[in-house]
Amino acid sequence: MSNTNTTSEVDVIIGSNIRRIREFSGVSKRGLAKAVGISWSQMKKCEDGARRISAGSLFAVARALNCSIDEFWKGVDTGETAVVLPEQSNDAIIVARNFDRIRSPAHRAAIANLIATLADGGALQSAAE
Repeated sequence: MSNTNTTSEVDVIIGSNIRRIREFSGVSKRGLAKAVGISWSQMKKCEDGARRISAGSLFAVARALNCSIDEFWKGVDTGETAVVLPEQSNDAIIVARNFDRIRSPAHRAAIANLIATLADGGALQSAAE
């Protein structure tokens, strides 16, 4: 297997996803670069797909943006059969981001049931039931 430092279509997709999530999160390019420990120009090159981002830096980006590292791979064709998850709206992402911050398990269950009821008329069954 050859080891090259050239970028590829995957690097462009990952960079585009970093930019999308960063902008959605309201984080500046300079702020993200500082949190990751790279220069602003290096971050720009990563977002443009002109520079390959290391696994360690990608992990730091995920932590800085408070998102799953899986988000960066959206749109990358792995060539394997995979479970396709539906796209989430911005509202769904905001709800999901804040849901686990609710301390009360009873409140989380009530909200989950409310959403299920509003969505399709059926209530969720608690995992504890």
